[in-house]
Amino acid sequence: MAGIFSMGKLAKQNQWWGTRRNILKDAKILNLQRQKYQWKPRLKKYLQLGKDCIYTIRGPRQVGKTTLIKIIIKDLLLKENVKPENIFFWSAEKLKDRQELSDVIETFLDSRIMYNNERKYIFIDEICSIDQWSKIILYLSNMGYLSNCSLVLTSSHSIDLKDSIELLPGRRGGYSNIPLDKILLPMKFSEFVTLFYPEIQYVLQEAEYVNHKKNKIIFDLFENKINNTVIKLSFSRKLLDGLFDIYLQIGGFPSCINEYGKTGIISETTFNEYLAGLLGNLKRYKYKETSSKRLIRTILKTVSSPVSFAGISKSSDLDSSMTAERYISAFEDLYIANRIYNWDFSKGIIYKKNKKIYVKDPFIFHLLNGWSNNKTSYYESSKENLYNTEYKSKLVEAVVQDHLTRFAYNLNPRDFFDPKESVCYFKTKKGKEIDFVVLFDDKNYPFEVKYQSKISNSDFFIFKSFKKGVLLTKDDGPAVYHNYVKIPISVFLMFV
Repeated sequence: MAGIFSMGKLAKQNQWWGTRRNILKDAKILNLQRQKYQWKPRLKKYLQLGKDCIYTIRGPRQVGKTTLIKIIIKDLLLKENVKPENIFFWSAEKLKDRQELSDVIETFLDSRIMYNNERKYIFIDEICSIDQWSKIILYLSNMGYLSNCSLVLTSSHSIDLKDSIELLPGRRGGYSNIPLDKILLPMKFSEFVTLFYPEIQYVLQEAEYVNHKKNKIIFDLFENKINNTVIKLSFSRKLLDGLFDIYLQIGGFPSCINEYGKTGIISETTFNEYLAGLLGNLKRYKYKETSSKRLIRTILKTVSSPVSFAGISKSSDLDSSMTAERYISAFEDLYIANRIYNWDFSKGIIYKKNKKIYVKDPFIFHLLNGWSNNKTSYYESSKENLYNTEYKSKLVEAVVQDHLTRFAYNLNPRDFFDPKESVCYFKTKKGKEIDFVVLFDDKNYPFEVKYQSKISNSDFFIFKSFKKGVLLTKDDGPAVYHNYVKIPISVFLMFV
């Protein structure tokens, strides 16, 4: 059954087969240990590998998907004492086609055929490098080769992942209450704070941060209840504000955080490495670099403003609104953008009205701005732009949108969660806009971002239609005003 791949070839990417402690010599593990800020994503605890299952982990390049897999393998070897020979890792980027993918997996499984009663752990990195890869997984499943196997497959985009996964109905196993499709995104602000400034742990302990359900704390705000944890954490607002400014400058990618912590900057090499990966993915799926650049320039100009695909197409000099929509969908699949729709009390989500498009992470925001505007230094450009009030306000609003999307997912985690169905914007009869409305359990929760130093009572009037609302401020609050609450953004994001 095995093809061109010998066990000797497979052993090159599975050096723990020689001795389990060789995992400590793995390049990803060594690199993690050398880093000052060692991020171990919370996602790990949601991967339950005790049953037959096929998990996918999606997320942008350089976010740490491969490192996460190596951490899981290390724990299987050194904490759970799994036989080294039962753990297999392979990078699909090194494979030519489906046949080679099949040969690699079959060669490994053949080597363990005498141990069918023992669980095997198979990790395939960047699975979408292989066209129609799901046909091989389907074949192996139908032939019974994946019995007693736990599979984890990663991808840096979901352009074809969703369609491929849908070809595996009833074959993915797992636990009924745990979604199988995971997304690893750059660090949220709360993760960034605890990693970048470990001393915050003492402040959080004083605030009894870990003793409360964070979702309930947020929902309580809509009942004019400001949890004591929020008040205590607000005493450290100046510290959180300072960390938020750094977060706005470097974002949540582990490599950026460590580079900034070591050198005080993010190098052009780091920017260019991420850009090369992004452009490579766009090129693979026939998206033109020049069209992408013009479109991104338009998106950055219109962040926080409702726009139509026709308007975007015209501003970007594309051939049609359908082309603009297709490119924006690709940006969403590559985890660089989010799209939100208008929501109405009587009509619900209105898909035909103008949309808002946001860029997800501050690092990506700065990178795309520098690239699309032909800046000579992306990092220096980002520093300069953060002194621009309009630019910074748009970036802050984009960060809030991304965090509210994650909040919405955590309220109802499910496979292939669509953020457009959970986070929208609202327009009053007088044409005033509320930045975001989170939809959950047939209820609506409005949030307005006011990243400015002074807040007046009139700023709350926009919530009149809802009779409730949370105003996210720059440095004012927390406080209750009639049926509404204001809270500093840097404090609020610690609970998202």
